Amino acid sequence: MNADIGIAGKEAPLLLALIQQGQCTNSLELEILQIHGLWLNSEDRKTLIASKKLLLLRQSLNSDLATVAAILATQQIYQQAWSKIVVAQLNDAAARNDIHALSEQISLLGCGATAVLLQSNNALLSPSDFKEVESFVFGQGAEQSASYPKLLRALSTGAALKNKVHDSSLLSLSSIEPATDITTFWQARRLIELPKIEGSKQVCDYHLNGLVLIPSNDLDDKQTIDWLVHNPWAYLLAQIIYTQDMWRSEQISGGLALEIEPSQIKHFMQPSEVQVVITTIAGHEVSCGSLAELILRILETLDIHLLSPLKHKQQIEKINAAISPVIGLMIQAKVWQFIEGSSKDIPQYKTHINFDRIPTSRIGSIYFARPGKRIAAAIREQAENWANELVGTQR
Repeated sequence: MNADIGIAGKEAPLLLALIQQGQCTNSLELEILQIHGLWLNSEDRKTLIASKKLLLLRQSLNSDLATVAAILATQQIYQQAWSKIVVAQLNDAAARNDIHALSEQISLLGCGATAVLLQSNNALLSPSDFKEVESFVFGQGAEQSASYPKLLRALSTGAALKNKVHDSSLLSLSSIEPATDITTFWQARRLIELPKIEGSKQVCDYHLNGLVLIPSNDLDDKQTIDWLVHNPWAYLLAQIIYTQDMWRSEQISGGLALEIEPSQIKHFMQPSEVQVVITTIAGHEVSCGSLAELILRILETLDIHLLSPLKHKQQIEKINAAISPVIGLMIQAKVWQFIEGSSKDIPQYKTHINFDRIPTSRIGSIYFARPGKRIAAAIREQAENWANELVGTQR
């Protein structure tokens, strides 16, 4: 496809869906953007799935539509049309001898200034041929003053994208098949939604659903495994508590504890924050940080990425808040257990006695222990690395 043709107005909403929902219907017109590595293809090439690069792009910008605009700005036809408008605005500032405005605008352009310079003799402050697209991404035509800051940001970010091309056309992702091996869920390059316990369960063929359904009371072994398998956040939290148990059973130095402040005892079903405490092989007990921080480290190791526009620090805060009620469901399902202990003990969570035997049962081995080895290894690796990093900084 000729890159000069660009993508039409109907593709902009598809890009928005890709950013917000993590996937969208494929379109032949979008293939010209493949070189930027912003998505993967489904195996049947009918669906586009957001990549880590797209998530990071969104997290660096102010809004979903600003991200769409930046992607459009990688295309020559939009880049040229919008650069002509910027030239006209810069000429106006120069005519007014407004040095501050000129400096600020050129700074915002960043590496997009090169494309603008090429249009220095083509200033044009009038409606372009892309009113439909511009109304969608900017809220009005690109020539309008309200669009100007957005235009500068789009050209700057678009130029940076063009400088870092990455052809992901050969990368594909298989769909999640609930009836088959659980490893299809936790495949590298998948996305995972933020956890939630309310709302409807969306059909997610290619990424992990965030909704955790409330478990029934008195689950048997099969029902417990089924609940974990079909609720990815519950499955991950179960793997963390299982790894803690396996680590303890080795009877060597080191271990993982999930603690809460004594003031949180009354709120153990929905704690404000769970603290991760790691004991290293060398015997150092290190209070590393929150459970959300450990989870993000685990996901990064698994090459699974949080479907969120939030930056890293905000992701930690959001996950801590979102998994709080999920912990209550883990206790209700008798996977986690809260141990208050004596007045000298730190309140903490451990494996529930009912769940303790399940991973070694036939169904638990097939659907939890064996397919979860990669997850358990990532949990152990990141727990140890995190503690050792902090011990190193304290020396």
